[in-house]
Amino acid sequence: MKRLFLLLYIACLFSLARAQEFTGIHTSPYTPFVAITNQPAELTRHDAKWNINLLTGNIGLLRDFSLVSADFWDVISRIGMGDLKYFLASEESLLYVKGRLMVPSITFKLNEKHSFGISTNVRADGVYNSSNDDLLKIFKGIDNPEYFEDIKNEYFRSLLSSWVEYDFIWSTTISRSENHWFTGGVVLKILNGSGAGYLEMADIDVMFDKESIAHFDMNMSYGFNESLSKTIDGGDIVEQSGDFGIGMDLGLSYSYLPDHLKDIEGVPYKYKLGLVVADIGKINHKKTKNQASYYVQMEDVPYSRFKGIETLEALKDSIEKSIDYEELKGGGFKTNLPLTIGGNIDYCIRPNLFVNSTVVLRPHYYNKLVNLVQHNVWRGNVTVRYEKRKWGAYLPVTYSNVLGWDVGVAARYGNFFIGSPTVIGNILSSGNTKQVVYFGMSIPIGTLEEMPSMRSIRYF
Repeated sequence: MKRLFLLLYIACLFSLARAQEFTGIHTSPYTPFVAITNQPAELTRHDAKWNINLLTGNIGLLRDFSLVSADFWDVISRIGMGDLKYFLASEESLLYVKGRLMVPSITFKLNEKHSFGISTNVRADGVYNSSNDDLLKIFKGIDNPEYFEDIKNEYFRSLLSSWVEYDFIWSTTISRSENHWFTGGVVLKILNGSGAGYLEMADIDVMFDKESIAHFDMNMSYGFNESLSKTIDGGDIVEQSGDFGIGMDLGLSYSYLPDHLKDIEGVPYKYKLGLVVADIGKINHKKTKNQASYYVQMEDVPYSRFKGIETLEALKDSIEKSIDYEELKGGGFKTNLPLTIGGNIDYCIRPNLFVNSTVVLRPHYYNKLVNLVQHNVWRGNVTVRYEKRKWGAYLPVTYSNVLGWDVGVAARYGNFFIGSPTVIGNILSSGNTKQVVYFGMSIPIGTLEEMPSMRSIRYF
């Protein structure tokens, strides 16, 4: 059981960004887990008295990868929090390692107005970013240095953050009439920090010679908490640091059903609008294992010095063995949750046929700690779906200003779903591809007793 949890946790670490988890299926009104992961205002719209989510997770490697010696599942089972080897194997200089695993959770519908939920989630965020591909080649080992141009004022940045959150959800009907339904929701999060750390190499200047690196200088800073050090040293990725924090999600949802569409099967509304502000909060990492900031200057460095570097710890150690530096003991750092602002519109074209448009913004993405990518990361999605209560089919098309285009497919039968937001895009594209798969299953138990006609109901 422990080994199974370990594998699932690893899968979670390298999964799709929370900003649109389960892309495609996230549009379904028949899956109450959507209210837990994406939009708390949706929870009270589901009619199950109880709902038990057994397991829900994303599995994925984002950015282009060269999967030559190992297939996708093998990579997932081996990769670790401190690994650089898959980033170095990529033909791109940007790698996302993100995700969420939701273990068994319970929702309860008290009445037509109020619903509640409790959920435990394991989450992770990580980014490796380099401004110059030749930086990656230095760490792979250089055989023909004459083909390399000198490097001037480049950077390498990385951040890793993982945590466990315990969610308490409340969703309520704010107002409801014959044609309108307005709901809201809030998620209160108790955060327990796990492995976290950052490393930044800035103002990198490198001069290549035939026999060695003639000149290498940069500014370097890093910090690791105790949990991440244990992860890197011993592979104990479930070690928690004991650092606690508070977080919150807020959501609103409004739907409209005109008179002429009432009582038509497959038309729950003509359109539905949603707004969510998620991941408000932060975690302070007080138990810092080591932390330092210094200037690096090296001359005549053998190319073999960096050959075979595969972890952040090994990279740090290799540089520190070559210079004198002052290590800062104690102190700490904090990681804000990846604040997400999202809006969507869901439109019923005809019975059972819908089109959904979602836009998500992550402003100032971790730039208070390390300026990783750019200040604003956004993502847009259009999903066409044909869906009945018993089954559904989904076709999501997604564009991100960082990761580019994706086209996927998903399916749901009852309360089991499986899909990939990248599979069709992979088939259509040439060369290396992104790999993402998600799955989930829940069990609804009972429904509320038949309520009076909605024509006579008003909530204020």
